[in-house]
Amino acid sequence: MGGRPFRFLHAADLHLDSPFRGLGRAAPWLRPVLQDASLTAFSRLMDLAVDEAVHLVVWAGDVFDHTAPSLRAQLALRDGIARLGEHGIPVLWAHGNHDPFHALAVDITWPDNLTRFPPGRVGRVAVPDPDDPSRTLCAVYGISYPAARVVESYAALFERDDEAPWAMAVLHGNVGGQPGHDNYAPARLADLTARGFDYWALGHIHHRAVLSEAPWVVYPGNLQGRHPREDGPKGAVVGHVDEEGAVRVAFHPLAPVAWRSVSLDVTGEAHADRVEDRLADALGGLGGGADGTLVRIELTGRSPLVRLSSEDWLVMADRLSDGEPRPGFVFVESIVPHLARPLAPDPPDGLLARALAEVDRLELPSDWHTIWPADTPWVPGAGEDVRARVADRLRDILGEELPTAAEEDR
Repeated sequence: MGGRPFRFLHAADLHLDSPFRGLGRAAPWLRPVLQDASLTAFSRLMDLAVDEAVHLVVWAGDVFDHTAPSLRAQLALRDGIARLGEHGIPVLWAHGNHDPFHALAVDITWPDNLTRFPPGRVGRVAVPDPDDPSRTLCAVYGISYPAARVVESYAALFERDDEAPWAMAVLHGNVGGQPGHDNYAPARLADLTARGFDYWALGHIHHRAVLSEAPWVVYPGNLQGRHPREDGPKGAVVGHVDEEGAVRVAFHPLAPVAWRSVSLDVTGEAHADRVEDRLADALGGLGGGADGTLVRIELTGRSPLVRLSSEDWLVMADRLSDGEPRPGFVFVESIVPHLARPLAPDPPDGLLARALAEVDRLELPSDWHTIWPADTPWVPGAGEDVRARVADRLRDILGEELPTAAEEDR
C-alpha cells in the first residue's frame, strides 16, 4: 500500500443517558454513580481519542438510547464532538435503530467536524492526511437507518472505489443472526468479507466480538453495560493501521461500572455463614478494570438453605456489598437461589434403593430394532445412558417426595 500510518477509534451503542434496567435494588450512594455512568464512559471515550491522537472517530449506531434524548445527553455529545474538533479529529456517525436519522429529535447544533452518513444509502467520506490535506488518508463508507426498523440487508449497497488507499465500512446490523438482538440490517459474514473493505466497523451487538481478521469485522460492544446480561468490560476499539494497510486492534475498557455474574454450587452446605465466606472470596477476585462492579449471584444445588427467605438472602447481599463508593467497589444487586431440597436418606432396602435396583436390571428388549424407526442410528452404550437417565430422574422424584431427616425428627 505504501500509505501513511494512522489510528482510528471505533465505538458503537453508546446509548447516552440510558438508565440501568433489571436492577432490583441500589444503595443511595450508588444511584448517582449509575445515573452518570453512560456519560462518564462517553467522557472517557473522548479522552481516549485525544490521548491516542486518532485521526478519526467512528460511531456505528445507537449513540442515543431513543429518538427524544435528554438535553443533558445532547449537550454532552455536542461538547465531546467539539472537543475533538479542537484537535482536528473528524467524527463519522452511522445512525442505528435507536437513533434513526429521520426520527431523531435534537435541540442542539452539530459541530462542523461531525459527518452523519445518509439514511438508506451508503455515503463516502474521504479523510484527508492532516500533514497534506491534498492526500486522502483513508475512505470511510457508511449508511444510517432512516427509521427504527430496517429489515432488509444493507451489505450489497457497499461498493469500494479504486481510489481509496484504505477503506472502512460502517454498519449497524446483525451479522450472522446473533441471538438476543433484533435482526435488523441482517447480513452473513461472507456478505461483508466479499466487499473488498479493509475494516468493517459494526454496531448493534452489545458484546465485543471479532468476527474476522482478514478483513477485520469487529463489534466493539456497547460503551456501558446497563443490565446483568451486558456483563464484562465495556469500551471501544482503537485501530492502528501501518504503512502497508495492516491493522492492529486494541480494546480499551471505559465503563465506570461493570456487571458481573457469579454462580456457586452449594450442594450439601447447611450453614449460611459458610456460603457467605465462599461468596466473599469469589467477589474479592472479580476485578474487571472498572471503577466498581455490580454483581448478580446465582446459587445452585441441593441444600437445606432452600428454606431461607428472599429477605434472608437480601441481608447476605447487603453484608457482601460495599457501603460507600470506594475505588473498585462491589455491590451485590441480588442473590438468586435456584436450590432444591436435599435428597432424603434411604436405607439399603428402602423404596429408592429398590427402584434403582430395578433400573440396574433394565435390559433393552430383544426386538428393539422393531421399536425404533429404521433410520434411527444405533449409539453404542445407549442402554447404559438410558439407565443413568432413569436413575437420575428417580432420585429427583423420590428424593423430593421422601421427607428429610429434619422433618422426620419434628
